[in-house]
Amino acid sequence: MKTYIFTFLVGCFIGTTSVAAAQAAKDTLWFDANWSPSAKNQASYFRPQPVKKGNGFVWMDYYLSGAKQMDAVSLDETEEIFDGSVTWYFENGNVMQTVNYKKGVLVGERKNYHESGPLKSQYSYKDALISGPWVGYYENAKLSESGTCVKGLRDGAWKEYHKNGKLKGEGKYKAGKKVGAWKMYYYDGKSEDE
Repeated sequence: MKTYIFTFLVGCFIGTTSVAAAQAAKDTLWFDANWSPSAKNQASYFRPQPVKKGNGFVWMDYYLSGAKQMDAVSLDETEEIFDGSVTWYFENGNVMQTVNYKKGVLVGERKNYHESGPLKSQYSYKDALISGPWVGYYENAKLSESGTCVKGLRDGAWKEYHKNGKLKGEGKYKAGKKVGAWKMYYYDGKSEDE
């Protein structure tokens, strides 16, 4: 009798677990490489059903390997109306980028990273457009370029650097286009005019 009860309980547990797993698989959303909804056998990413938390829904996206691809809070269960910090990841687990949203609008600082880990670029948003200082870095952590953006476009003094850290070029942008004379430098730091 004990064996029968034990077998019955194990069967119930396995049945309940199977139903829960089937429900979880049913609620999983599958996406192709372009983030269009797809069938599981054509997917590159997946998202378990978002979980309600406070005034929003926690979104956790994954690569097919099971590595986390993104985590965020959206104010809507099915639409990207992000609120707060959003982090994307490379499949190796390193952070790809972090950005902030307020009710679906980009605000504040954004940081992008090289797949190997070092910071790649850093800038901020105002009214959903890149505004203020912009800096970029090579994978070796040396500055690659720096300047200022206004309403999403490069504007004002701008500098570009070689991978060894020496100045490569300097000049100005106006509304996203290079203007005036730009001074260029060789890899050893000497001006092309010398």
